[in-house]
Amino acid sequence: MSGLPPFPSDPTPDALEAFIAEWNSHPAMEHLRARIDLSDPEVPRAYIDALQPFHRGGMGTDAVVGAVTAGMIDLVIGLTGYLRLGRQQVGVAQLNVNFVRPVRGTSLMAEGHPTRVGRRLAYIDAQLYDDQSRLCATGSGIVAVAGSAPAGPSF
Repeated sequence: MSGLPPFPSDPTPDALEAFIAEWNSHPAMEHLRARIDLSDPEVPRAYIDALQPFHRGGMGTDAVVGAVTAGMIDLVIGLTGYLRLGRQQVGVAQLNVNFVRPVRGTSLMAEGHPTRVGRRLAYIDAQLYDDQSRLCATGSGIVAVAGSAPAGPSF
């Protein structure tokens, strides 16, 4: 593994917008009411802008359930790996989530940061913040190229 490669060639604004729209229209994203943000493609982000009652209930409280927190960490790790590995079909091969504090409030944001990228593997760190910019969870993962399967959404 070497250092970080440059972000893949700059897409046109229309291609980037179409990619984001396709990604955000996936049924899992719509169900979670999440969206990705690539306004800074070096730091991919995912948001839930308006937390709903179905997002909550952790430990019998109003905290966001761990499955949502872990899912958002998984999302940004996979997205960051996808972008760094040349936009090939990838999968999160390993995922670690550390819960720091309960997620409360009205929204949340997760972001991914590559730490090492090779030809077939990317090591990604992630953080998840509440609407007060407090760190609520961290994660790390390994994203692997999924072989010769057709690529997912592209730009």
